[in-house]
Amino acid sequence: MARLYRFITENALMSLVVILWAITLTTWVTIRVFGDSPPDVPAGTAAALTTVFGLPTLGFTVWKWRREQK
Repeated sequence: MARLYRFITENALMSLVVILWAITLTTWVTIRVFGDSPPDVPAGTAAALTTVFGLPTLGFTVWKWRREQK
C-alpha cells in the first residue's frame, strides 16, 4: 500500500487524469444505459466502448513501463 501511495503522490497529474477519465466514462455509460430510452447496443458498439475503456489502462501501463526503463 505504501508503494501505491508513493506512486500516486509522485505522479499526481497522471493519476488525476486516469481517475477523471474513468469517472467520466462510467457516468456517461450509466446515464446512457439507465436513461429514458436505453439503446439497443450492437456488438460493434460494445467492442468500441470496451476499446475506449481499455485505452487509458493500456496507456497507463505503457507509460509506467517506459518510466521504469529510464
